[in-house]
Amino acid sequence: MKKSLRRAALTLPGIVAAGLLSVGGVASAAPAPADPIQTMSCSHGHSNKDSGEGRTKQKMRYRSGPHTSCSSYGWVDGGTLIYYHCYTKGQTIGEGQEARSTWTWGRIAGTQKQGWFSDYYLSDGGALKRC
Repeated sequence: MKKSLRRAALTLPGIVAAGLLSVGGVASAAPAPADPIQTMSCSHGHSNKDSGEGRTKQKMRYRSGPHTSCSSYGWVDGGTLIYYHCYTKGQTIGEGQEARSTWTWGRIAGTQKQGWFSDYYLSDGGALKRC
């Protein structure tokens, strides 16, 4: 099974449960924010839960948070090895079936430089463990 399908199968029950429970334990239908990008924070928790690694597909920026409005820490070239720590949901990058809304927190191999990498630009779709 592809990583993205395994990841969806593992996280879907938690997402559904979290969406259905309110403070009183009763199902509620809260309206979705009009623009989810604006409600995201660049301060997002992460930890080293994953032992995977992969390479960038092309030159890309790595960031302080899981969306493009967060500050960039710098650039990495295509083919750069990234050690994966965990992933989270963020801004969707790309279009159609290739689009990805997950971002991996990782470290650039041979350095102490870390940040958020859009899974769209990672050769194998990024980390498998959620932050």
